[in-house]
Amino acid sequence: MDNELANDRTFLAWLRTGIACFGLGFVVAKAALIINAGGKPVANKNLYSASGVLIVLCGAVLVVAGYVQHRQIQRLLMNDAVQRRPYRWPLTTTVVAVVAGLVLAVLLAVST
Repeated sequence: MDNELANDRTFLAWLRTGIACFGLGFVVAKAALIINAGGKPVANKNLYSASGVLIVLCGAVLVVAGYVQHRQIQRLLMNDAVQRRPYRWPLTTTVVAVVAGLVLAVLLAVST
């Protein structure tokens, strides 16, 4: 049981890191709108937007990587323990986070 909880905590750490990348990507993409260097707007806003979208997509990849790792460890633990019905919250959380990341990436690409 302790190993399963440790596996869940590790997945949640991957998830938190991915969500943090979503926030960082948003800030990077929108930074060009607030930066005013010497009273002039930033010349290359598209670079900021592309970088932000890339960071958000990296966050989505981190969430998927965390799920894959969680699933592999869960299978190993189930081989050693009594067979129980697998729980689905990690998959649901992964799908929701990845869809949210993709929606955010599209919104950033379109809006900036």
